[in-house]
Amino acid sequence: MSLIVCSNSTKNFILGENYIIRNPPTKDLLKLMGKYNNVIAIGGGSVIDTAKILSNTPIICYPTTASGATATSHSVYWDGINKMNCKRFIPKETRFNEKFIESLPEHILLHTKYDAISHCLDVIWSKNCYRLDILEVEKILKKLIDSKITPMEIIKLGHIAGSFIQKVPTTILHALSYPITGKYNIPHGKALGFLIPPLCKLFNYNLRIERSNNNLNLDLDFIIKEAQTYPKFFHTNKKINLKELKKLLKEETYK
Repeated sequence: MSLIVCSNSTKNFILGENYIIRNPPTKDLLKLMGKYNNVIAIGGGSVIDTAKILSNTPIICYPTTASGATATSHSVYWDGINKMNCKRFIPKETRFNEKFIESLPEHILLHTKYDAISHCLDVIWSKNCYRLDILEVEKILKKLIDSKITPMEIIKLGHIAGSFIQKVPTTILHALSYPITGKYNIPHGKALGFLIPPLCKLFNYNLRIERSNNNLNLDLDFIIKEAQTYPKFFHTNKKINLKELKKLLKEETYK
């Protein structure tokens, strides 16, 4: 029998032995790394990352968000407020089921779309962007920001965007998002939604998205300082002016 890694909202989708998670994986989960065979994940990025840590072989997953974890060979976990990675297996199969995302709340759908958009932007702005067909990345990005996009299209495009960051790791957008999530417990996608507009200005990249709720009371000096502890913060094809970055983030905070 398979181990079904799921959340409270997805626990009844497939019968089996359930491993229910309620929060993103932490360092403690590493004690169970590779303990299980035949693991199936049904849920978003935290569920899929947990499943990859628990399994000793590539998993099967049914994504309910556009996190991109379906296409990467690593799992994200948290050590206190610090985001960490561990090497795992790329899932052997990704299955998309309309019924599994029917009840996905609108704000979760918006936040996960921000995540997929950020994967595209981060690789476009990376020093290693040459590893990808950037026209293909921009094609996926254009589809993601289309106002007529369906929930299932967002999930499927998120999987493709995940394949981009498998080849070219994320850069400044995700580096800035981690301390926002770690210190303030703001969901990853919501943090990215706040960051996308000012970062597009920083990189002179013309992109219009549906804006997130920007009423975030953040210590910007702390965020920028902590973000720099991730090497990928500086792994961009443009030199980062920290004063300009802070100015743009401050302007976004008070919109």
